[in-house]
Amino acid sequence: MHQIKKLLHLTIVTLLLFVFTSRAEEVESWTFVGAETKIKNMELSFHSANFFGHGFGWFLNHTQISLDFPSKSNFYFGIGYKQEYVDVQIREKWRAEYRPMLHLFYEKKWGNFYFRDRNRWEFRILNGELINRYRNQVLLAYEKFNGITPYLSTEFSFYFNELGYSRQRSIIGAEIPVKNFSLNLFFGHQVDEVIPDFWYNKFMVGTGVSYSF
Repeated sequence: MHQIKKLLHLTIVTLLLFVFTSRAEEVESWTFVGAETKIKNMELSFHSANFFGHGFGWFLNHTQISLDFPSKSNFYFGIGYKQEYVDVQIREKWRAEYRPMLHLFYEKKWGNFYFRDRNRWEFRILNGELINRYRNQVLLAYEKFNGITPYLSTEFSFYFNELGYSRQRSIIGAEIPVKNFSLNLFFGHQVDEVIPDFWYNKFMVGTGVSYSF
């Protein structure tokens, strides 16, 4: 357990150094509102998100629904669907995207630590073209505190069409339960390859509210 705590502290310090030494061009505000419930041995969740950029306002909305199938083992799978609209700032046109998804999860608890590895395969239907993308997110949370659960996560994205690493997103946050609600506060950093060999850095400040019933 002592080695796990040392590893967690080292990971946090490394992540903070990476974030604060990066040359971010933008700070965005992300908001999420959703709900979740259990249906027999399935978990159903839904959320809607809106992203805002400094200087150009609201530029993205997406809605996502997921159905996961937890098991007694550490592995379980799920399916999902996301519909996204992005302001591409060309003739005031919003770009639509339709995205079926497959999920494979691995989760494990060590004492007060919770670890999750989420594998996501996305089938992005964009401008009449199918784009296959794989995303892997690892998350580590500390569950000992009453009333707050701090966590950190990092995720990379990989395109199969062009066989290339395209994005890294790292987040530090905390979840705060209030009765049937869960409040999520986070700060993140993301770097994207927007065009070949050009990487765009940005920070994100976000809030999320989810209702369990």
